[in-house]
Amino acid sequence: ALPLLVAACAREPEPEVLVVAGPELACAERAAIASGLDASVVSVTPTASTKTGATIYTATAGDAAYNCVVEVDGTISSFTAMAMMQ
Repeated sequence: ALPLLVAACAREPEPEVLVVAGPELACAERAAIASGLDASVVSVTPTASTKTGATIYTATAGDAAYNCVVEVDGTISSFTAMAMMQ
C-alpha cells in the first residue's frame, strides 16, 4: 500500500481552469471586439443587478472598461464604455 500512497502524493496538481458562464462570455466578447484585444484577456466582474433581474457587469480589457447589462434571458441590453479613472 505504501508505493501506491507515494505515487498518489507525487501527482502533479491539476491546472486551474477558469469557467466562464454565458453572460460573462458574451460581455467578454463584446469588450474584446470594442478594444481590439482577445477575449481571453478580458476580465468580467458582476457589479450590480437591476430591479428586473438583469445583471450589470464590468468588463475590463487592457486600459478600457465597459458596462455590460445582461437581461434574465441572456441578451445584452446595454454595452457602454466607461471613463477610466487615472
